[in-house]
Amino acid sequence: MLMETVSPTTPRGFFDALQDHLERPLIFDLGGGKRVPVGYHVTEIKAVDLQTVDCGGVVGTWKETVVQLWRSDLEPDPHYMSAGKFLKIVRAVVSNIALEQNSELRFEYGDDGQPALHYTVSRLEQTAEGLMVHLEWIGVRCKALDRRQAARAKAGPSELTVLEASGGACAPGGDCGC
Repeated sequence: MLMETVSPTTPRGFFDALQDHLERPLIFDLGGGKRVPVGYHVTEIKAVDLQTVDCGGVVGTWKETVVQLWRSDLEPDPHYMSAGKFLKIVRAVVSNIALEQNSELRFEYGDDGQPALHYTVSRLEQTAEGLMVHLEWIGVRCKALDRRQAARAKAGPSELTVLEASGGACAPGGDCGC
């Protein structure tokens, strides 16, 4: 059953969604049949302020909250963390640092045999096993190319001709700045 939340992609939406499920196991689905294994723990919660300039020269600023998950073969635990324990950790963090509740929520997962990768929350779901957090891997993107493709998708026929005439290939020496 899919859960209705304000938005599981912000700390506020995600944390609020967990409130009614404190005893339920929190299971992180990485896609492709992979999960964060039982016995994971939250190693760090980061309040991140980003200031960037992409390859198209556009300045960006935003905030993220990053929850780092880790599972070590050295510390086996046969259970998933409960939503209540997860929120207890969040409360301990919030008592020490400010988390922007409407920032973008990210999860970072790695273990003894895998480097850390970054994920976004796509949806939350109640299952017979527990509260399933479906994560999507965040790949590297060319933001200039993404903006151009978004403009093409919104453009009318006359605007599309102008966009096509201005190039837009994202490659070294292209107009995106690479």
